[in-house]
Amino acid sequence: MKKLLPGILLIVISVFIADRFFPQIRMKQLTVVTIPSGARVLVNGVSAGLSPVTQFVPLTGSFVEVAKDGFFLSDSLIESPLDTLFLQLQEGCLLIVNTTPPGCQIISRNFSGVSPCSLVVESGNSIEITALGSMGISVTRSVNLLTPGTRLVEITVPFEFTDESSGLDFAVIPRDLLPFAMGPLTVGKYEVTASQFSVFMNSVDIALYADSNCLYGRTCLMDSILKCNWRGPVGFNHDTTAYAPLRGMESHPMVGVTRGGAEWYCEWLTSLSNSDLEFRLAERNEWSTIALAGSHLEVNLSDVNEMILNRHPEIDDGWAESAPSGSMGQSDWGLYEMQGNVWEWTSSEGIAAGGSWLSSIEDCTAQSRIVLGDDLGYPFVGFRVVASGFPLDITENH
Repeated sequence: MKKLLPGILLIVISVFIADRFFPQIRMKQLTVVTIPSGARVLVNGVSAGLSPVTQFVPLTGSFVEVAKDGFFLSDSLIESPLDTLFLQLQEGCLLIVNTTPPGCQIISRNFSGVSPCSLVVESGNSIEITALGSMGISVTRSVNLLTPGTRLVEITVPFEFTDESSGLDFAVIPRDLLPFAMGPLTVGKYEVTASQFSVFMNSVDIALYADSNCLYGRTCLMDSILKCNWRGPVGFNHDTTAYAPLRGMESHPMVGVTRGGAEWYCEWLTSLSNSDLEFRLAERNEWSTIALAGSHLEVNLSDVNEMILNRHPEIDDGWAESAPSGSMGQSDWGLYEMQGNVWEWTSSEGIAAGGSWLSSIEDCTAQSRIVLGDDLGYPFVGFRVVASGFPLDITENH
């Protein structure tokens, strides 16, 4: 018995060394063949190359996975030694999903990923693909899959950006959320403010020509586009060197502007912006559509603080007249004060929409309209800018 012990110990040590330094001794070769060939092969989670491929696998078993674009994933658990494993891949539809902007959460049936991404689905049916953007708004696209093959699916979700050249904030509303032939639209998140309009006035009236026929503190420019007999939110006097918003009015909407003055601002913004968009006033039906997304929000209107009409003394929104931009909450499409605060000029002659701080609740809706003189300015009328399409250069880098 004593003579046997050294021999047994030697065998145990030999087996240990073989397992530790020569694992192939306890392994065998496995050839993986797929139909079609060229599939990516993973053995126990480690890449083995493209099929057909031969790989050492443990005698105790292995897990083999194969993948090929346009085909469903296939796998096999090998519990007993095999020389060759044949796998037939099922062809499907390869969907390549891109979104504007990229980085959206993509959900479809049992699939979840981040765009850009791809998934394989059975052909012969339709499938719904949902993209969820950073604003928390989702867009769903239905894709018909009659035959196998590759499909490119492009989805645009609402997103926000700031135009660096002008400093204005915009929301992009994709075509999928708008009526046929209306979108996509790029819409100013806020009504144009007194500070923003002052930049425009200083740009187009560098000389600040005073109008000697009018009141002190007026200029030819002011008398051409700010036609009103009350003091607006932007002023100028001979002790200053530029137009500027009155103290405390910097973020309030610019009011008192004629419709022509608002259109001039849009033209100037188009020339200034690096977005390649052509800015304008919204059409009446466009305005109603984009305003509907904020119908649930509170509005700034004639309440206990307003001294002219005081239509709703039971309401207190904290503002005697207009409220600063962004005060009344953001709509589902990222827009502020689409109803109430100030009526907004549209591209239709003499038509403003949405109600104002001088209006009743009934007049502060997405459908509200008022007919005014185009060549006059009003203390309860302002505007916001829109553009057809969206800035490709910004969305590519978003």
